[in-house]
Amino acid sequence: MAPLLEVRNLKTQFKSKDGVVKAVDDVSFHIDKGETLGVVGESGSGKSVTAMSILRLVQNPGKVVGGEILFEGRDLLKLEDRDMRKVRGKEIAMIFQDPMTSLNPVLTVGRQLSEPLITHLGLTKTQALKESVDLLKMVGIPNAAERVRSYPHHFSGGMRQRVMIAMSLACRPKLIIADEPTTALDVTIQAQILELLEKLQAETGTAVMLITHALGVVAGMADRINVMYAGHIVETATADELFANPRHPYTMGLLKSIPRLDEARRGRLEPIKGSPPDLLDLPKGCPFVSRCEYALPQAETIRPELRQVPAEADGGRSEHWIACHSEVKMGDPPVHEAQEVA
Repeated sequence: MAPLLEVRNLKTQFKSKDGVVKAVDDVSFHIDKGETLGVVGESGSGKSVTAMSILRLVQNPGKVVGGEILFEGRDLLKLEDRDMRKVRGKEIAMIFQDPMTSLNPVLTVGRQLSEPLITHLGLTKTQALKESVDLLKMVGIPNAAERVRSYPHHFSGGMRQRVMIAMSLACRPKLIIADEPTTALDVTIQAQILELLEKLQAETGTAVMLITHALGVVAGMADRINVMYAGHIVETATADELFANPRHPYTMGLLKSIPRLDEARRGRLEPIKGSPPDLLDLPKGCPFVSRCEYALPQAETIRPELRQVPAEADGGRSEHWIACHSEVKMGDPPVHEAQEVA
């Protein structure tokens, strides 16, 4: 079965007076129908730029300079602007990080929910308003018939995010891109929003691309996970495999730096040493080399390509890929320690 979305060798760059920022550099992945793909990584790893590139929302000085974005076989990068506008909202919808800046403060919620229904589905204003009330009910907003006439500032942060989810579902899209949908919310509301998104996905059958900097957020939701670093995908695997058998040093570092409820209490969390590289001056070899405890000499000069984890090291599965020269597992000693022991 052909994937719903297939991104091939995507390159998105930003020109500045200091040089060219390679925000997304030769990224390839796919999303199947009804699947949830998690995309994780530190701030600046290229997650949001990848999402904006898919919807062709990257603005100057940014530009998609290479690759293909195939949605149901059509290359979105080759569509005319008018045809791309038909895709946004109707076939691919997006939930942005901050609903307060994404919603228009001078228009009622009902007006904003009605717009895509009128534009893409051809509903009348009366029909669209009625559907907007139903959408608000669907996402759990009480007194929907009254709240549909309210403005965004009348809603709490969690309720505004529910409005954004309702807006994304308005035209029953085939793919929803959720870009850090719980960043500005407290922990309790985060759980409610994620639970709601998961419930609605199960009911509508839409695929979801869930972007976050927190591995814990995607642990219970994602079918597969892409780990991004410095504009590259450094590891991709099913969620179960990634958490049980991480193979890239960066992924292992992320897991070591977050608390785990399934492990005995231990000492301090271990942060990843150093800082992400300057995207204006990326290393010639592996972008993670300066922070990696397992770096081999070739990592200084040769950039690793995504390769399949050997079957014997991954339970016979073939869905696990890493971009790394090393053959390490969680718990292995750093290279210099292993050399000292030897």
